[in-house]
Amino acid sequence: MNFGTVTIIGTGLIGGSIGLGLKKKGLAKRVLGVGHRKPSIDKALKMKAIDEGTTDVEASVSQTDIVILATSVDLIPDLAENVIPLMKESAILTDVGSTKGYIVSQINKYVKDKRGKNNLNFIGAHPLAGSEQRGIESARPDLFEDSVCVLTPTDLSPKKCVEKIANMWKALGAEISILKPHVHDEIVAFTSHLPHLIASGLTNVVEEKHWKFGANGLRDTTRIASGDPKLWLSICKQNRVKIIEALRCFSEEIGSMLRDMEEENDNEILNKLKSAKALRDKKRWKEE
Repeated sequence: MNFGTVTIIGTGLIGGSIGLGLKKKGLAKRVLGVGHRKPSIDKALKMKAIDEGTTDVEASVSQTDIVILATSVDLIPDLAENVIPLMKESAILTDVGSTKGYIVSQINKYVKDKRGKNNLNFIGAHPLAGSEQRGIESARPDLFEDSVCVLTPTDLSPKKCVEKIANMWKALGAEISILKPHVHDEIVAFTSHLPHLIASGLTNVVEEKHWKFGANGLRDTTRIASGDPKLWLSICKQNRVKIIEALRCFSEEIGSMLRDMEEENDNEILNKLKSAKALRDKKRWKEE
């Protein structure tokens, strides 16, 4: 299985890991990397995550078969608008953004404007993998093994192109889930975006002088608060409505626990703790 020439715009943790995976498994004829800073491109070349690197978007995408936008979510729509006119006939554009509703709607507007000229195809994607770390230094070829990659095709996404992108992610080790963009955003508001905000909130309420008393529980619960704040602000802006809903649900749960504590409803507290344990014990992640 070979996906031809693949251009990755943004060779950080996710983009770099895609490149490493494609190259390690021989899934691409060539892997081209595009970045806005030469030092990051040089690092990607040194790590052999890409075959060629450049800061020139036009030179890299004009003959490529798949273009992957692997930047922060706030940059993806504008990048797509710039890239689409440069892509060759029947090339596929995809992304890795952790929000889908806004990104897909914006890119589809550009696709509709240009489709008559170059038959461009766009398939939104979100690999549910990564860490609080950023940068090519943290990239690895097996990052997507045993993960889930959500695809959010629309009526503008031909079936054969969806299958091609799905096969690429499967080859990188991911299980594919097909969702509508708004459904994706509803889900990740609870499973990804809310946990980050909870971790950040917990970090902010612990006094600095008390951190030396924190053990594994505090360390593990607050780990993701180390994520890039600007990146997370962009995510909050693009998925604001669904994140607000998730925060309200969590606020209600915490409010209920607070009332039970104040009213000494120990049976209710125990029931909540038992319910949470039973639900969590059913889940097993690969690192466990």
